[in-house]
Amino acid sequence: MTGGPAADARDDEPAEPAHARFAGLLRAWGAALVANDPAAIDEFVDPGWTIAGADGDVQERAGFLALVALGELVHTEMSSQLVSVRVHDDVAVTLARGVSAGTWHGTPFREEEWSVDTFVRRDGGWRCVHTAVVPTGGT
Repeated sequence: MTGGPAADARDDEPAEPAHARFAGLLRAWGAALVANDPAAIDEFVDPGWTIAGADGDVQERAGFLALVALGELVHTEMSSQLVSVRVHDDVAVTLARGVSAGTWHGTPFREEEWSVDTFVRRDGGWRCVHTAVVPTGGT
């Protein structure tokens, strides 16, 4: 379990290093999503991960990864700008704004969205346990 670039972030770090580490983690996770590689995506999420989408649908890890593996969900863009990160011992919460684009069951989509991710530190790395996505109202 690598946990991506935010591995080994310490609780007593100033805000800037934690911000840079989690911004890097979100960029790497976005790259895994755009690669449409379920194994690479799985490196960033906890076995119990769930995502609440902007459409109100809640998907568990296995279901999400299956959608990617089957090509039912394909990302062509996943960008995010980290707005804030709060680290509390072995839990971190990020707030980011970005763009998610691709196809869902063959239908193109492009959404500007806010995302809130809750990470836990395990084995020296960070894994996401919950994601909530909210549309920004932009196009």
